[in-house]
Amino acid sequence: MVSLPFLAAAAIAPGTAFTLRTAAALLAVFSTFLLRDPLVVLRRIHSDRSRLETANQRLTAKRSLCFCLGGLAISGTILLRTLPLVWVLLLGACGLVLVIGSVAIAVERSQREITSQMLGVTGLTGSCLPAYLAVRGDLDWLAPTIWALSATHSLTSVFVVRARLEAILSQRRVAAGPPLGRFFGRAVGWQVGLWTILVAMALLGYPWLALPFLLPSTLHGWELWQLRSGNGVQLSMRRLGWIQLAASVLFFSLLVLVFRSNFIP
Repeated sequence: MVSLPFLAAAAIAPGTAFTLRTAAALLAVFSTFLLRDPLVVLRRIHSDRSRLETANQRLTAKRSLCFCLGGLAISGTILLRTLPLVWVLLLGACGLVLVIGSVAIAVERSQREITSQMLGVTGLTGSCLPAYLAVRGDLDWLAPTIWALSATHSLTSVFVVRARLEAILSQRRVAAGPPLGRFFGRAVGWQVGLWTILVAMALLGYPWLALPFLLPSTLHGWELWQLRSGNGVQLSMRRLGWIQLAASVLFFSLLVLVFRSNFIP
């Protein structure tokens, strides 16, 4: 959810993708992404000093924290010197808020809440914004559009995965088979809402927007149908994970093709 939106935005944005500031943007994104784990460890150690492994964990976390901060310092210096100050500071502030929020969620152990997952997905797919800024040198309406489409695709996957996990847990508790739960309804509702919007956009003259969603939506529809019939829970989560990854790669590849064909001279 971090790499693919970044690469897609870098490929879509007008300009030269392979530059020092693009590399700096990539370093900034991954440094911010990796910053969460050492902060979570240090926060938990601060809350529970009785754990025997605290000293080693603290040392490892501090080393990781130093590497992440060093990466942010290097990338931030390059980006501030080569890109508009306002955009760099704004994206940096948003990244800081994202890190603080994700640390708070992890410490409270609420990562499995659907609201937390939706916020996390929205933040992670935001990696497309610094990529677009680094390549183009500025942000325009295409950047948030890429972000919205990336987040929509990823959120669809989240709802389907949650529906599958819910069905698996229900099957373990109910011998008669997995009843359809609330996440199944949410996943179906999300698909219906998504395609309602895509059809409306097609009627307004933008039918190509639906192209990247065709295969992922077909896959998700098949998964939901399998869950409805009670057969989907038999499939391996690892196998489905690889299928989801392949679908995401195809989605972002088609997204690049669509935007490059329609908007980028």
